[in-house]
Amino acid sequence: MFPVRRIPRTGLLVLGVGAFGLVLGSGVIPVPCPLKLLTGLDCPLCGGSRVAGALLQADLARALDVNAFAVLVVLPLVAVVLVAMARVELGRARFHWPAGRLGSVLGYVLLGAFLTWGVVRNLPFEPFTVLRA
Repeated sequence: MFPVRRIPRTGLLVLGVGAFGLVLGSGVIPVPCPLKLLTGLDCPLCGGSRVAGALLQADLARALDVNAFAVLVVLPLVAVVLVAMARVELGRARFHWPAGRLGSVLGYVLLGAFLTWGVVRNLPFEPFTVLRA
């Protein structure tokens, strides 16, 4: 059996993220995007609650249609971070994230991808208009 008691922070984080995803995905509490409310522009994570709902219904095609970046980049990144956190708490690793130069490079690549997606999905001409949430 997996030693859940030895990973209290990661376990609590997984429970919290899971509960938050269930609440958002079910539509019980609609959470509007503040950037979209203020500017009319989609942020890089706009449509996240609809992505969660689609994934809860096992509709990967719809989730990708709503926000491919969230499905293909953010969700795997969250999974990697949670696994890394569990490995640290179990004593199998020393760092949550790759340390040193590699960690910095990966962080900048992720930031660049996040900003690029935010700009590209708001371009007002074809074929980019289909990327809006």
